[in-house]
Amino acid sequence: MPQTTFDRPRKRAKLDQSVSQALSALRARLSLKSGEVVVPQDDRLILVGGWLDSSPGAQDLFNASTQDIVISLLSSILSLLSSHFPYHVHGVPIIKALLSPQWLRRLNSYLSETHSELILSTLKLFHALSIFGSGRERKAAFEAFPWDNKTLPKLLHMRRKGKGDEADDMLVRPDIRTYYILFILSFVDQNTPSTVKVAFLEHRRDIFMSVFRGLIQDCYSDIQKVLQVCWESLWCDPKIKRTIKVGVLNEVTISHLLKLYDRAIPEKQGGEHVPADVVHHFLLAICTRPGQGICFRDRGWYPRETDDGNVIDEEDAEVTRQKGRFTGRVYKRISANVLRTLNVNEDARQQELALKIMTSCPELVSGYWAGAALTLEPRLSFKWVANISFTGQVLSQAVPTSSFLIPGSAELYNPTPPPLSSIMANVFPPVGTKAHLSKGLQAGSAGLVQHCTALVLVKCLRKLAEVVRLFKMVEAALEEEEDEGQWNRRRKEVEKEARRRVPEFQVIIAFSQQNLSAGSSPNGTKNALLSESSQRLLWLYQECLPDVVAEARFEVGKLVLNLAEGSLAPLSGENPAVSDGGMDHDQRPSPLQSVKQLHVLRLLSGSDQFTWAGKVASSSHTYLHVLLKTFCITRVRALRTTLRELLQHVLAESVLFQEDPSEIELWLAALPSGSVRRGQGTETPDGAPLTDEVDGLVAFLDDWAQCCLKTPYRYMEAMMDLLQSHASSFSNASTYQYREAFASPLLMAVLEQAGAKMSGRLMSPSDTLAVFTFLTSKQGGAGYGGLHAILDKLEDAGSGGEFVADYPSVTFGIRRELSIMNACLGHLEDRPHHHRSEGNGDNAVAAFLDRIEQIPVPTSESGRIAGAFELIDWLRLADVHPSSSDITRIVSVVRRFHEPALWTLIEYLHPSDGHLWNSSLSDLLVEASSIEGGFDWLFFQCNDVRLEDERLRGILLNTLYSHTVTYVKLERAICLITRGISVSRGRPSLMAALLSLLSAILEGASSRLSKEDLRRLKDKLQKLIEASFSSTDAEDKIVVSPISSHWAEGTKAWLEFGYFEGLKYARPWVKFMDAEELFSAINVIEANPEPRSSSVGAILEDILTAIQRTITDPHRPTKSKLSVSRLLGLQALLPGSDLLEEMISTALTSELPYGISGLTMLSSGQSLSTVVPSFRSVGASHHASLSPDLISRFLEKDIWTESTAKVIVTLIYVNTSSSHMYTSWLNSEKWNDISIDHVASTLAAFLDCVALKGGDLSQIDDGVLHSLFEQLLPQGPCTGHSRIVRLECICRILQLGGVRQSRLSSTLQERIQEIPVVDLAFEMTYIARRVLGLTGSEDLASSLVDRALQWAVRHFSSEDADWEDSEDALVNLENLAKRHPKLEAHLVEPLLTIVIQNRLADANIVELAVILVNNTALKPVVVNRLLQNFLQHPFFFRLCGPDGKPSQKDSATCLLDALFRLHPTNTCQPSHAEPLLRIYGGTMSTSDRRLLSIMRLFEAEKHASVSAFFARWSPSPDASVTNVLGVVQNFDPIRMLRTCLAFPNWRRFGEEKGTKQGPVDGSMYDLLIVIVLSSQMLVECLPTSALGWVKVFWTNIVSLLIRCLSSKDSNIWEVALYQIGRYSECIQVLYVFRLLKNVMHPPANAREPPRRLPTYASLILLHALRGIFYPSNFIYPRTARFLLQRPELDVSDVPMLFGMLYSSSDEWKGERGWIVRLLGDGMASAEDWKVLRRRHTWDLVATLFQSSGRDKNLRAGMLEILANLMSNSHACTSLVLKSSLLIWIEMNIVFLADVSKLERATGGEWCVIICRCLSSLLQTSGDKDTSILNQSALVILRLSLVPGISHHSLGLVLEHAVEYLKQLEPCINLRNCLAPRRDSRPLSSPPHHPLRMWGEIVEGLWRVSMTLEDRTRAWDVLMQRLLIWRSIVGDEKCPIGEWVRRETVRILCASG
Repeated sequence: MPQTTFDRPRKRAKLDQSVSQALSALRARLSLKSGEVVVPQDDRLILVGGWLDSSPGAQDLFNASTQDIVISLLSSILSLLSSHFPYHVHGVPIIKALLSPQWLRRLNSYLSETHSELILSTLKLFHALSIFGSGRERKAAFEAFPWDNKTLPKLLHMRRKGKGDEADDMLVRPDIRTYYILFILSFVDQNTPSTVKVAFLEHRRDIFMSVFRGLIQDCYSDIQKVLQVCWESLWCDPKIKRTIKVGVLNEVTISHLLKLYDRAIPEKQGGEHVPADVVHHFLLAICTRPGQGICFRDRGWYPRETDDGNVIDEEDAEVTRQKGRFTGRVYKRISANVLRTLNVNEDARQQELALKIMTSCPELVSGYWAGAALTLEPRLSFKWVANISFTGQVLSQAVPTSSFLIPGSAELYNPTPPPLSSIMANVFPPVGTKAHLSKGLQAGSAGLVQHCTALVLVKCLRKLAEVVRLFKMVEAALEEEEDEGQWNRRRKEVEKEARRRVPEFQVIIAFSQQNLSAGSSPNGTKNALLSESSQRLLWLYQECLPDVVAEARFEVGKLVLNLAEGSLAPLSGENPAVSDGGMDHDQRPSPLQSVKQLHVLRLLSGSDQFTWAGKVASSSHTYLHVLLKTFCITRVRALRTTLRELLQHVLAESVLFQEDPSEIELWLAALPSGSVRRGQGTETPDGAPLTDEVDGLVAFLDDWAQCCLKTPYRYMEAMMDLLQSHASSFSNASTYQYREAFASPLLMAVLEQAGAKMSGRLMSPSDTLAVFTFLTSKQGGAGYGGLHAILDKLEDAGSGGEFVADYPSVTFGIRRELSIMNACLGHLEDRPHHHRSEGNGDNAVAAFLDRIEQIPVPTSESGRIAGAFELIDWLRLADVHPSSSDITRIVSVVRRFHEPALWTLIEYLHPSDGHLWNSSLSDLLVEASSIEGGFDWLFFQCNDVRLEDERLRGILLNTLYSHTVTYVKLERAICLITRGISVSRGRPSLMAALLSLLSAILEGASSRLSKEDLRRLKDKLQKLIEASFSSTDAEDKIVVSPISSHWAEGTKAWLEFGYFEGLKYARPWVKFMDAEELFSAINVIEANPEPRSSSVGAILEDILTAIQRTITDPHRPTKSKLSVSRLLGLQALLPGSDLLEEMISTALTSELPYGISGLTMLSSGQSLSTVVPSFRSVGASHHASLSPDLISRFLEKDIWTESTAKVIVTLIYVNTSSSHMYTSWLNSEKWNDISIDHVASTLAAFLDCVALKGGDLSQIDDGVLHSLFEQLLPQGPCTGHSRIVRLECICRILQLGGVRQSRLSSTLQERIQEIPVVDLAFEMTYIARRVLGLTGSEDLASSLVDRALQWAVRHFSSEDADWEDSEDALVNLENLAKRHPKLEAHLVEPLLTIVIQNRLADANIVELAVILVNNTALKPVVVNRLLQNFLQHPFFFRLCGPDGKPSQKDSATCLLDALFRLHPTNTCQPSHAEPLLRIYGGTMSTSDRRLLSIMRLFEAEKHASVSAFFARWSPSPDASVTNVLGVVQNFDPIRMLRTCLAFPNWRRFGEEKGTKQGPVDGSMYDLLIVIVLSSQMLVECLPTSALGWVKVFWTNIVSLLIRCLSSKDSNIWEVALYQIGRYSECIQVLYVFRLLKNVMHPPANAREPPRRLPTYASLILLHALRGIFYPSNFIYPRTARFLLQRPELDVSDVPMLFGMLYSSSDEWKGERGWIVRLLGDGMASAEDWKVLRRRHTWDLVATLFQSSGRDKNLRAGMLEILANLMSNSHACTSLVLKSSLLIWIEMNIVFLADVSKLERATGGEWCVIICRCLSSLLQTSGDKDTSILNQSALVILRLSLVPGISHHSLGLVLEHAVEYLKQLEPCINLRNCLAPRRDSRPLSSPPHHPLRMWGEIVEGLWRVSMTLEDRTRAWDVLMQRLLIWRSIVGDEKCPIGEWVRRETVRILCASG
């Protein structure tokens, strides 16, 4: 039935409900779980894809009414589609629909709803939009999202309520806040482009920062997500500016993060999810890594720089720190304020963060203390303990040593130290340091407070010590002197401030006495800790503040009692180890006690108040007793080492060891070891009680030392008497070295007291044995004669032959010790050793050992130790002689009981028995890494057979170097070995073994001892061997000369008698023999030509090596040499010897002039003196005596060396027949098996001779020539001399090819085409340079030039081009560009373009470009383009401006000039000319004059003036002007005055460049531009005020105009005269102008300009005018008075001459210097000479010159006058003829006199005088100067060109010049010979490099020698050097040298 209207809404509601249910089900079906991975085969993905294929854009959903479900469904759909790229196409229409305005308004309204589910769905949808496709639509989402919605902030507070399993992790089931956070983080995650990140952070920074506000309430996963995104996507993104990052994570943000430290409890089971850990690691990453995060690099302890670049004042910074604020840059304030808010005393994480922040930013430490307000006043509380502990950690941080360096340098230290306040703040807490520390140390009832305070003070003192050490290191690096350097003063200030802040030393003393004993209190651990701290403080006070300790009343010797703490060394004399049978583990000293004792010892070592002879309280012993006993029984190596150093230090200053302090080491080594401990009741076999040896011996030594101190000289005399009485019993008393006896009188005291006590039976048997054992252990301490005397003294000590009559076993033990001493004294001597005596048999020993082996091992450690040492005592005392097998059994028993006792067993073995190496003890020595015991004892255990074993010698070395090596130990070891060498005569094998051992010891010592100790060691040695002496050291050779002479005599004897086996022992000494001994050995070998053994050949090789070294030794040269014939004869004895062949080549080439081939390569950096050979005259060689077929012997060799090639080259030059043999050898093609490099060197000499003889290559077969040519062609890049030789061969073959030249050229051209352009650039340019202009090779040359241009384009285009030989290739290319008649424009154009773009800063390359421009026909359009590129270059103004280098500016302007002048019609454009003004300086420099000429060219071409340009030009680059008046007023007055005084008379109007190049001086203005600008100002822009005129006069421009009136150019002084009339300022100026007007008389002819004003008149007027406007100048009142006193100026007289020259005023010195300078400046022409001559001015000056010897400046000014006079021919001639100048002069002056007049007047005597003056100058002693010789050479050369000069005088001065040249050569080093100079500087201009100056001097002097009639020695010397100079620069740069070389070769060929 039909539906009614009432039923429709109900059905619609049902329909909507059904749709809603369906959509909900679909949403549930399509929803994704957190972290779920969607695979491509997922059903949900396929379902959505199929649906969207049928319904694109999901329009059905957009029309649905249930929007909350639809929005949630759309987010799920987008999440599914985003999982795989093929489905992205379905999501894009949905996103576009959602981002439409309609839906955006709707979504915005949903965010403002109160419905939580709708808000959650909307945020989920926005998040899905943002992350869709890895953020492909993120930018659109960012732009579309309603960020300005006011309801957004409340979303961050909408968290899900309730708790559950999933609620703990909001990322699994996000709430509204979490979704909003994820949406915000999506715009800064890793997939977001940096542009979007930057835009989001710049425009929506507040929204991003709002995330951190409620982070304290979020779950762990949210916190981790936020911080992870911030680090990975924000801080690690380098494209985001750091300012943006810092702006986001500012103080507010970090304050929110710091709150998370409160959440330090794990929030899940397992203990891993701790928010405090996450934020802690995040803050560590951004706050503690310099250069990252908010941790910026600072300057360490130096003040920070403010924003304006200044450094903060120290006092202001301190005041700011006290107020708790920070200055400097903003980011430092962030770090400082964060640091101040950390709770370092409550949270360990925050404490770690604070420490690392201060470690990375040391400058924050100084400002931290005031802001942190830590409670440091001592109190027993946890907070104070935390505070004081944290303070100690802060102060103990490392010193920032890198901040001490200059910024940007890795080695140079800053000359200014850090401020004192910063240093002290890092060493001591700045607030209440002294009071708090003192109070803490005095808190006796609170031990923890004392301990913490002491630890902090210890750290402060250690930091202070480190700071002082580093400051001293910086002082040494800066070479500061005492009390003068800044670092030295700052260090003393630090020490002074430290003394003010530390507690008083009495407080430390009281603290140490309070805790002196650790065992007196029931709390032993507490007292031990406090005692150790107190002793450490005492030591640190002594080390850091010795003055404080010295001022206190403190007996430092009482600290020795602390060594007895813990029963380590009790004063009672009883060892606890004896009382209880051994020291158990719990009775050993604790580590704290050992450390405390170490502090005491270090304190005693550093104190100068400690006296070891002081008595211990309530005891008869001294402090020495405690020290010695502690040294004996301690087991701690550090304690033992420190005790050894302390004893050596204190005993060396006493009278006991004042003669030889090193003897103390022997006494300490002889002391018994505390490890030997006997048990209670230990007895000898005959019942004598045995006690510990340490107690008795130390007590006796203490008593004997006290006794010796009372009368030391009595014991010294007794020692001398003993030695003398012993010497009288020997007929040969010199056998013993009595002078090496013991220097200490203590030994004689010991001998005397021991004998007395033993006679009176005052010593127990055990102590007697200990004393004798100690005395016999010192056998290494004196000469052997002294030891024999002591041995006799000890043997006589026994009464009736029995030492201890009641106990024979003790007597046997003493006798055994004496026997051991006797055996050691006779060690290695060839004599019988009597050791065995009648005793018990071997059966008794075996039976005893059987019983011992059956004894069970004791259970207690003390029992085991006592048993082991009891067995050792049996071996010492029982009268038995066990065999090696018995010793092995004893070793096994001792090892079972106590293995460390084996080392003691080794010490008591008799050396004569040899049991050590025959028993199992040898295995112990091999296996042990560190051998206990001494080298000397093991050495005594070795006989001659053992020492030949290399393995045993290795054990000895290991013994010596397994412990700390000292000079004394090595000296003792070497003394033992050298004595063994002295007694090994007749036993060469033993001597060889000892020498090998000594060599190994010295080799090890060289790396372990200091240089000083090594030097002392060499001085002590009497015999030196190969390992310790160098044959190149002259001192070493002198020392071993007796030994080497002995071996030389032996070698000759063995060679004569045929004993060749002994030669191997003489070989190490051959290199130390003298030249005469070596030549004598050669004579013996030559005298016996019969067949020899290999030993003769080996020693002959050594002899030749030594001869070669002797000949080439520059320090000890020898004139004896082996002739070529003798060397050739020795080849029969040494066939195939490369050394002999090298000597032959050296002998042959030494007779030829150096560099005769023209291809000699010299190494860069080599001294010139090593290159210049000794004198040999051409034609005086002995080559004529050589066999004509000698060359065949070397040509037929199968393998050539470099020496072989040199021999062949020499023979080709000196022997004509050798060339024919060489031709035949070439045609035989045997050269195919020889290296082409060696063949090329010989071929070059052959081709050179052929070319100079005028021959050709017709005698060489065609096939051979072509084969040679192809092999010589370059195959690839190569360097060195061989390359030049091969290239020269190619060029010479082409020149001599004749009819075969075309084929050879074609072959070369084909080979070149196969090689890439970038390769072999130097080779191609070299060949092109040599063949350019060669007839028949035009095509080859053009091809090579084109290739070179292409290479240059590629080379200059590469930014990192580093191809080899590029510089040399460019030099060749420059040469080709100059010589090539026509360069290809299409190849030159790109090269010029690249040069302008990339290489404009390289002056040499720009010079090449200039040559290319001048030699290439470039089109106007190309030139314009190049010019525009040049002027628009980004670095144009930097290179050519005032800050650019002069060389760069000069080359750049040269290129500009060339471009402008190529097509001036096109190039002279205003746009091209205007940029030139910015680089124009207006000076007389070459570049500025060239720029001015371009301006003149512009005016000439355009017929327009450049005055409009110059109206905006400014002489000062920092000033800007608007008119020409400003230009004039900006002139530098100093530079203008310099222009006036050094006036360029050569400058002419209309002159631009080239016609008359004058001196280059960039410090003076160009007068032409000054005159032009002055006239332009006077026409266009006159000053309108008086101040304006004054500013003009201040520039001294009017003074320059007055100076122009004396110019030699009439145009200049005419224009200047017209302008002067326009200047008027005041009455004084007008007065000067009137004087000027009165002297400017009008000419007779009106058409002529006024006559030129004399220079002296213009100078006095300009000085007077300048003084008017500079009245403070001292010359102003004098010039004003001079002018006012005269109605008119006398221009024919020198102004103010007598008044200034002979002034008697107080300022006479300044006045005299001023008039002398005026006289020098005014002497510029013949007219000025007339003025000067009127008053005989030179005679006056010459008179003053003699009387002003001490005034160097005045004499220099007078010499300047003389130099100017000598530059004028009239003045020079007049002075020589009329003033006797030649008699007066005593220096080298080049003067331009009229030679004809002088010759007629003096009859040639003037030349003789000049030569005599030059000889005197060149013969002066002192340092030699190249410039002096250079100027002298110019004078000598000029004199040689004067007709009729005396050859005798000229030859004499030439000899002196040559000797002077020789003395200069050792100071001149060679440079790269492939890079000849590019400049064409004349000889009169001094070159820059000394080598180039040397070469030009050689050329000049050689030209002088050629003018002499007779050949002199100087000519030969100069010819040798001229050939060397030609080898350095090449034939093109030295044509004279090439001519000499060619003529020399012709002479040699003619003589051969």
